[in-house]
Amino acid sequence: MGTVAEHEKRSQEIADTTRRVVVTLNGGGIGVVFSVAGTLAAKGVYASWAIWPVAVFVLGLLFTGLSLFLAKHRELKRRDAAKEGKEEPEKFKKWYWRSFTWDLVAFALFGVGALVGLVALSFVAGNP
Repeated sequence: MGTVAEHEKRSQEIADTTRRVVVTLNGGGIGVVFSVAGTLAAKGVYASWAIWPVAVFVLGLLFTGLSLFLAKHRELKRRDAAKEGKEEPEKFKKWYWRSFTWDLVAFALFGVGALVGLVALSFVAGNP
């Protein structure tokens, strides 16, 4: 069984990997939507259908950024508490202070963005 420090380090490594995956998924979603929109624009289809899926993917990226800033803020507060010999601030135990929450939201937004993109694309598929 590992020490608390080892588990915390591993947890942070997994969180960083999770954020990289979520950024890649949402960023890739934006790239795919723009690629398809560009291809369809060459065939006379207006690219306005791409607004909503891109907006959802961007929202996913923003939530990932929120997760990163919260993680940084938590670590700075933990560092300050450790310097003073205090425990972790109590407020960080609530669900909305957890990066995990916002990483899940960002991942869910990738799924929503993909679904919105497919639905939007289905409406223009028959209208060249």
